[in-house]
Amino acid sequence: MGVRLGRLDLTVVAYSRASVIALDVARQLEDDGVSIEVIDLRSLRPLDRDTICASVRKTSRAVVLEDDWLSYGVGAEIAATIQEGAFDFLDAPVRRVAAAEIPLPYAKPLERAALPDAGALAKVIREVLDATRFAR
Repeated sequence: MGVRLGRLDLTVVAYSRASVIALDVARQLEDDGVSIEVIDLRSLRPLDRDTICASVRKTSRAVVLEDDWLSYGVGAEIAATIQEGAFDFLDAPVRRVAAAEIPLPYAKPLERAALPDAGALAKVIREVLDATRFAR
C-alpha cells in the first residue's frame, strides 16, 4: 500500500474528539505514503456540505468518524450528503466508524472500549484503499 496515488487518497470527515483521532491517523498513515484530507467539522448546523463534497470529489473515497452510534446519527447525515453530492465521484462506498451500538458505559475503561479509536479508523481506511487500489 505504500504507493501514493499522486494526489489525495481519501477523505475523513469527523467532528469534536474524533477530529483529533482523524488527524493523528492521517499523520501516521502519511509515513506509509497515504495522503488523507481530514475535514474537521466545526459546526453540525449548518453542516458544511460544500466542503465535504468538494473533498470527496478530489479523493473519491470517504470515511466518516464519530463518537456517536452508527445508526441515526450525524455520520448517517454526512454519508447521505456524500451520496447526494459526490456519488458519481466515489470509487468505494462511504464507510463509517462509530461507537458500539450499546448504551454508553459510565466506567471509563468500558467507555473507552465502546468508542472508536485510532486503530479502528486506520483499519477501515486500509480496507477502503486496499479494495480500490486499482480504481485509478
